Amino acid sequence: MIIITKIRRNILKITVKYFLEYARLSGCRDEELFFENDEFVSVKEVFKNLNSKYKIKYEDVVNKGIILVNNRSITQLDMENTVLRDGDKLTLMPMISGG
Repeated sequence: MIIITKIRRNILKITVKYFLEYARLSGCRDEELFFENDEFVSVKEVFKNLNSKYKIKYEDVVNKGIILVNNRSITQLDMENTVLRDGDKLTLMPMISGG
């Protein structure tokens, strides 16, 4: 008798959208990042990835720009500890002023 077991790995897909200076740093306007995890990944973990790839740091973006998770500011959520689930969208935008 042969027993076959299937190991299930959850792969999370997070879409990151970049605007202006962040698009320039990343070389793209959006990309899909994949994380191997059970159910979620934090904003902090995503930024570790972005920092290693593009030198985009959480502290810089949160101080000089806007970070959205599914179109909601992380200031309304749990900041860098905000939980992202499969299919979520993270948006990075610099502050823009005008008059």
